[in-house]
Amino acid sequence: EIYPPLQAAYDKVKVLSDKWPSYEVFMSVKPDFATGWPDSFSKRAIPADKMIAQKVNIWLPESMLSTKADLETNFSDMIKLGEIFGVKPKAEEWVASQRKTLAAIQAKLKDLPRKRVFIYDSEDGQPFTAFEGYTTNILKLIGADNVMSGLGVDKTWAKGSWETVITQNPDYIIIADYGNSIRNDDDFQQKIEKIKSNPQLQDITAVKEGHFIRVKLSEITPGVRTVDALKRLAEEIHGIKVD
Repeated sequence: EIYPPLQAAYDKVKVLSDKWPSYEVFMSVKPDFATGWPDSFSKRAIPADKMIAQKVNIWLPESMLSTKADLETNFSDMIKLGEIFGVKPKAEEWVASQRKTLAAIQAKLKDLPRKRVFIYDSEDGQPFTAFEGYTTNILKLIGADNVMSGLGVDKTWAKGSWETVITQNPDYIIIADYGNSIRNDDDFQQKIEKIKSNPQLQDITAVKEGHFIRVKLSEITPGVRTVDALKRLAEEIHGIKVD
């Protein structure tokens, strides 16, 4: 589901494919610039060398690459995008507004205890989760510490182990919902049931207390939704209301 404040603008943009377009479809619109996750420029999609051969400029945001990435990295990337597209003042104005909103959120949290969270994306026997990088670092801004961080895994997202999660005992489990509408939470509910039905997870605080929080992946990865998402997550995790 498209971020509501950008829906009208997005509707003016031609969508080439529901997923990755083929090389032929991509080149049919004569692009001169491309950006996205590293996977977008691999054999899974369209290899970078094929684009470069056709003089397509590629830019990978630092926030999507570094295990040190945080909200400041994302803000720098947004200002760089503004510069690339000739609207740097607009990008700077947006960053300033986001900082103001974040400050209001953090003011409400300053005297509250920190919470321990686990980010659940999916599983294949063992959970696929966030370790270091952007997702972990933005959650720190609202007093939420990723229990998988600091364990020596220098990756952003990777397979973990339920044994580690049990040992770390999170207060909340943040679940990435891959449904295509905010109104349809089937994916979220199915993941909750899968966790609840796993006998080895029954003594985790988050499971015992039913502390499951739904997010879209686009809310906790680099982009324009982060601060809005942090406001909602802060309210849910800490039981507060941010004006």
